[in-house]
Amino acid sequence: MSDTMNAPTGTTTGAGMGQNSSAPTWLRVLLINSPYILIYAATIWLVALTDSDPDKASKYWQYLLPVVGLVSVIGGWSQTRISRARYLTQQVLHWGALMLVTFLLFVPTMEHFLDAQTHGFVVAYMLALAAILSGIYLDWKMGIFGLFLVGSAVGIGFLNNNAMLLTLIGIGMAGVAVTLVVRRGARD
Repeated sequence: MSDTMNAPTGTTTGAGMGQNSSAPTWLRVLLINSPYILIYAATIWLVALTDSDPDKASKYWQYLLPVVGLVSVIGGWSQTRISRARYLTQQVLHWGALMLVTFLLFVPTMEHFLDAQTHGFVVAYMLALAAILSGIYLDWKMGIFGLFLVGSAVGIGFLNNNAMLLTLIGIGMAGVAVTLVVRRGARD
């Protein structure tokens, strides 16, 4: 969904919005970045759920993995400098490896090593690492989300009071703001 700005007319053209979109800039930015808003909100909810109902949360952490992977693939699609087939292969291997390791973590014979809250904690860290690496190589927004996930995983350990949850919400809102406001420099 790469948009380019036409200097003389000020109109935006791109794959996602049509040739001459009359939608306001704030709406285009919101639509393009709404997947990121979704994963930030889901992460905040999962951190709170991990503290209150770890058994339920560990299952939802597993569901978040392919969603974040899909957002990563979409986010880096327009920025890749390699062939689309190679890009998709690399992304499938990257996120598939994470999902395989997570699946192995949740095999019933492994569950006696970790309790449900620890499962959520470990999955959050693994997802954070995968998102940071994706951000380094393709989409900086995914890297910022990965850093937020690291903070969220740390927050799971200290989430004995509402102050930490409110702090995470504030940091998440800051991450969303950065994602929405900061534009790629010179539209690589």
